[in-house]
Amino acid sequence: MRAGVIGIGQAGGRIADLLLYHSIWGKHKGIVPFALAVNSAQAELRGLRTIPKSNRILIGQTAVKGHGAGLNRKLGIRIAYHWIHSIMHPVTEKVVQHIDAFLVIAGLGGGTGSGGAPVVISRLMQMYEEPVFFIGILPSEDEGKLMNLNAVECIQEIDGMGNGILLFDNDLWKKEGLALDTSYGVMNYELVKPLPLMLGAGETAKDKVGIKVIDASDIINSWAGFGYVGYSKMKAKTPRDRILPFRKKSSIDQLSPAQRCFTAVRNAATMKLTGECDISQAQKALMILAGPPDELNMEGFSHAKQWLENAIATSEVRGGDYPMRGWDSVAAVVFLSGYSEIPRLGIKLQNIESADKEIEETD
Repeated sequence: MRAGVIGIGQAGGRIADLLLYHSIWGKHKGIVPFALAVNSAQAELRGLRTIPKSNRILIGQTAVKGHGAGLNRKLGIRIAYHWIHSIMHPVTEKVVQHIDAFLVIAGLGGGTGSGGAPVVISRLMQMYEEPVFFIGILPSEDEGKLMNLNAVECIQEIDGMGNGILLFDNDLWKKEGLALDTSYGVMNYELVKPLPLMLGAGETAKDKVGIKVIDASDIINSWAGFGYVGYSKMKAKTPRDRILPFRKKSSIDQLSPAQRCFTAVRNAATMKLTGECDISQAQKALMILAGPPDELNMEGFSHAKQWLENAIATSEVRGGDYPMRGWDSVAAVVFLSGYSEIPRLGIKLQNIESADKEIEETD
């Protein structure tokens, strides 16, 4: 799936920057035809590495003079609303390129991100037919009550707007004992890690066409309500392993290709996902297996898909394989969606399906 990416606020901009890096330099090229970073803090835009300077949009200069919204969500809404044309103008120039969907990314605790995301999503829904998905970063409990309140209000405004929300919970992924910047960098990496594989599975080159191909429509139809993604990787047998039969084998080496494929999917779905969720409550699921063609076993794929169909609340599971020549591992991505609640924040969606809903100007 080729996605036009708009990162809003500090977290949104950094994650958009990382996604674009993977699209340019990673194994899954072209998944992000364009990426924009929108912020009211000039210093945060300067810290980006991949997004071109022409695509870094500073808003609210007259209101905050380039110093950010300071966790003031109402101010963030007002700035985004009054500078929406500055945000959308580069989008209209870029969207002539073929994209399958928009990804809007923001931290839910900050002023610019939590305030601006609903404004941008609303305008995209009004202007374009492509689906609009939101990736939201939940603040951890120790980031303070104000940031958690911003998150609740932001999600309540987005309810019924857009086509689905992928959540990443900082409370689950925070790293103790690390410098603040390093900790956030690690969390951003963990969020982005499965996304290039998920988005790139349908953008296949001649030597990467799977037997069960995932395309953009599979991803779009698998994404509703709140969603969480899991990733797992297991070392596969390499040509060197086959030539050295007496090499000391680990427990993973003992697994057959079918067992390795099944285990990778099960681990992705049941171990550490981007947020706390009960797999049995998921309404939809998407699974992707990637790795050396010889290691992508049909028996293991079918077994994993059947297991996933039995594990979630419905049997709506889409799955595909993604052959990657030169890889030394089998990787699995499992995306679970259709959730309507975030128990930690006491949030319940009123309308999981998309709805026409506009953000009104804040006085």
